[in-house]
Amino acid sequence: MKLRQKLNRYTLLSSACFGVLFLAACGPGVGSGGGSIDPIVAAWGAGFVGTEDSSLATRIANTSEFQAVNFNSAGRSGANPHPYLLTKVHQALSTGASGEGQVVAIIDDGFLTTHEEFSGKIIYEYGTVTPYSFSNHGTHVASIATGNYGTGEIMGVAPNADLHLSSFRQNNMGGLAAATNDAAAKGAVVQNNSWGFDYVIGDAQALMTGSTTAAEALASLTTYDTAANWQSYIDALDNFQNSGVIVFASSNNNSLGDVDVSAGLPLLATELQEAWISVVEAKFTVDGDYNITSANLISTPCGQAAQFCLVGDGDTKGASDNANNAYETGWGTSFTAPQISGGVALVAQAFPSLSPGEWRDRLLATANNNFFSGAVDGSTNFGGGITHAYSDIFGHGVMDVAAALQPIGAASVVRGNNLATGTRTPLGAATISTSGTYGDGLSRMLKEQEMAVFDALNGNFEIRADYFVQENQNTYRSASLDSLKDKGQSRTSLSLGDDISNVENVLYFGAQDGLAHLQTDLGLTNSLAQNVSVLSFAETATAVYQKHDTAFGHYGFYGFSAQHSENINGSLSGAGANAQFNLGNSSLRLGFNQMVETGAFLGLVGNEAFNTPTLASSQSANLSFDTDLSNGISVFGGAELGRANGQAEGDGFVTAFNTAQFSGFHLGVAKADFVQKGDRVTLSLAQPIRADAGDVTMNLPVGRDKDGNIIYEQVSGNLSPSGREIDIAASYFMQPDAFSTLQFDVMYALDAGHVAGERSYGIGASFKRDLN
Repeated sequence: MKLRQKLNRYTLLSSACFGVLFLAACGPGVGSGGGSIDPIVAAWGAGFVGTEDSSLATRIANTSEFQAVNFNSAGRSGANPHPYLLTKVHQALSTGASGEGQVVAIIDDGFLTTHEEFSGKIIYEYGTVTPYSFSNHGTHVASIATGNYGTGEIMGVAPNADLHLSSFRQNNMGGLAAATNDAAAKGAVVQNNSWGFDYVIGDAQALMTGSTTAAEALASLTTYDTAANWQSYIDALDNFQNSGVIVFASSNNNSLGDVDVSAGLPLLATELQEAWISVVEAKFTVDGDYNITSANLISTPCGQAAQFCLVGDGDTKGASDNANNAYETGWGTSFTAPQISGGVALVAQAFPSLSPGEWRDRLLATANNNFFSGAVDGSTNFGGGITHAYSDIFGHGVMDVAAALQPIGAASVVRGNNLATGTRTPLGAATISTSGTYGDGLSRMLKEQEMAVFDALNGNFEIRADYFVQENQNTYRSASLDSLKDKGQSRTSLSLGDDISNVENVLYFGAQDGLAHLQTDLGLTNSLAQNVSVLSFAETATAVYQKHDTAFGHYGFYGFSAQHSENINGSLSGAGANAQFNLGNSSLRLGFNQMVETGAFLGLVGNEAFNTPTLASSQSANLSFDTDLSNGISVFGGAELGRANGQAEGDGFVTAFNTAQFSGFHLGVAKADFVQKGDRVTLSLAQPIRADAGDVTMNLPVGRDKDGNIIYEQVSGNLSPSGREIDIAASYFMQPDAFSTLQFDVMYALDAGHVAGERSYGIGASFKRDLN
């Protein structure tokens, strides 16, 4: 048995007219509630940043403790790149990772537990670990893995991690089994082994003929301890992998030509391949950007262990057992391995719900192998579309612990019970779109809610849930544009009836931009306020309206079927009744509407993971009036109040839509012959349709457990927005001649998009001339 050391983003004109249109608008427009926020961050404990801070990384790399770790041993080929810069330790630490709360187990020999690099740490000891003559090795190894930052001359890869120490010299294989089990019981996430037997793996494989077990072969080959004790050691390592990763330094004896029996043990006992990393050493040359340009192996190659092997630079300065403030230099795989072990501690801290095998895979799948220069011997498929090439010499390459902490492959929203069987949706496709009805209500509800998303290797990350909200806010709609388009092309009606029956049947078909004619007849719209009713959610519609004249005015019934304006696959259908009372120069209309909405809930539409409501029903009552005063002045207005209920089905995150109350109104005054005969000035005050109350309940993923089961949290909140949009608008219409029309309009919105404090304005102008 030997130490692994050698001191290691003009206008459709009718053919019957031409026109010009000028539009200007400023305001919230169509946006995303979360599109401007920082995206995913690591799902770590409170206070963690999760993303790299390049300035902080530079400061860390420039500290004396970081710099002091680097050592260039005499007579070794290659340049002298810093081992921590090669493995991106400074970038990893800039995320806030430090190994805090993690235990690193080290089986080695000679630990000076009172050394300043270990002050303040919890140190578990199994058996006798104190140094004795020629036993200083363990102190150096432990300091490279976990040496304090801010105390002493050097620092470890995981400076805030705690330690579990045990001696290989003072325990036989049975004792090492007990030490390994004790480390697992103490919660160790990694076990570092910078020791081993210098026998090539092939020699042990040759002994495993017939029924010979790995334990029997190793006992025979090494002549060290019994097969029973070897088996207890293998069993202990297998047990440890339920909670931690085994890191084993391979021999510095490059003449072996293949991995040794210790670092390559999973090749003999295949149950150990779950969470094992073998480590070899090389000298590297780098360019000015720290890209590796060449590597010279100076230990055994990864060989048969290549698929679970990493390479690094072991030239380091570490703590010495000579005194509590003493340090020494060294090289070899012994001091490469604890760098990997420290890396495991950082990954384990970042992803506590991942299994040890998943921690190991993140390090292998993100290792730097760009320096292989075509010398690729195979590729490992880690799942999720992630593959990574390896070589028989350098394994998967040099650890990049910073990359292992960040998303690997595309991050997705996953719905279902388990990550292995759940349905994955890319972040860009998982959206929940709100109509202007809700303003910022949904975004406000979800703003403080963290939601879990998962990368290709099932690493869980956090993202603010309002990132997925797309707010389709109420925006300026030019009356000039409507006038320009309206030449019998966009809205067509056919009236049937006679004076005897006092019944008029009106069929509106091909009506664009909502049930425009019907809304006008009901008094729920004017040229400057088009979106104060739930009927405004209709895009292309057909409506039938039957009027019955009476002594007091008329009453009527209507029905309609329409495509939904917010969902191309959605629809609207409904029926209603209204009555008009004629009072001299005035009229008063009362109405009731029942509507069924598919694919949306008052315009709210979910995509993919945010399931769309399958059915929503709404009932509303409306009141409108108009009065003709003297001198060509008329006053008009209308209001709608209603409520809606929705159903949510399927496996999406939305589970319930509770009763929502909504409202909308408009008031206006118009003056005809204002400047000249035939012109008209209109002033309007309106509130677009608004959700005044209503709740939604969601079951959002917030994490996972070590078995890949997705953890959900129920979230409920009110959909009402923070503001109430009030549109103040004016329009001027005139006919310069019998063939032309000219129109100007302007609008100013307070609490634009129903968002408190927002402002919006718009101006429009159109000129239209009939060429017929």
